[in-house]
Amino acid sequence: KSKMHVIGDDVLDGVLEALHIAERQFSGLVLWQTEAPFSAGANLAQAVPVVLAGGFDALETTVAKFQHTTAALRYSAIPVVAAAQGLALGGGCEFLMHCDRVVAALESYIGLVEVGVGLIPAGGGCKEFALRAMNEAKGGDLLPFLRPYFEAMAMAKVSRSAEEARQLGYLRIADVIVFNPRELLYVAKTQARALAEAGYRPPQPRKIRVAGRAGIAACQMMLVNMRDGGFISPHDYRLGLGIAHALCGGDVDANALVDEEWLLGLERKRFVELAQTPQTQARIEHMLKTGKPLRN
Repeated sequence: KSKMHVIGDDVLDGVLEALHIAERQFSGLVLWQTEAPFSAGANLAQAVPVVLAGGFDALETTVAKFQHTTAALRYSAIPVVAAAQGLALGGGCEFLMHCDRVVAALESYIGLVEVGVGLIPAGGGCKEFALRAMNEAKGGDLLPFLRPYFEAMAMAKVSRSAEEARQLGYLRIADVIVFNPRELLYVAKTQARALAEAGYRPPQPRKIRVAGRAGIAACQMMLVNMRDGGFISPHDYRLGLGIAHALCGGDVDANALVDEEWLLGLERKRFVELAQTPQTQARIEHMLKTGKPLRN
């Protein structure tokens, strides 16, 4: 019920409680809004006083809670389906990425846009793209599959439609796109019931093969060219490097196997480090005042 359906502590509590009730009493759960947008992302207004007061331990706790919530969506004992229309940005996009199925109206604008406020995706978005790249690589070279995901996050790409969201990797092949938004809830409930009736079993956490230092170096080369060419600012470069570290698994060998918690820890660490910089704090304040990103 928040403005633009932004996600703060209260919303996380509500989603976790809804999951708890649904697992005990129902066969599935649908995340849905009665009207667009699905969610414009994290509640920045809630975070600003904490950041300005230097409460970075509290900020890290909130990020960890967000990660716990997206993991709860992913590993719930019942199928979870998201029904999305309009904006699904930042944390709203990460909610979609962790559901068993997404039913999206064609007019859906989906993306991980955290760099616009000087942060990186830290609700499991980097981890999820690392997992998808591993699945798509099928044991081969990870870099061709990681590169478009890195670019999507580093350039804050937002889809102009649900079809484009699938091309960018925010939606998967199995996700459903509907042309009439009035059918959204019906189709989502049908999908949830179908998953339940097919004998749904939640996925099991698995090790993720990452690109490691070699992957970070490849992303860094791309960033250096963009920075030296004047296409991105020094702070954009720092943000891109933070995404590369979280996406590629940090300071490990190429093709190392890491668990999800390792990648989530990298997301959290970079997120909190960036929140302490004056440039990021300026971006957050500017977004709250004007609704537009600051390129500093």
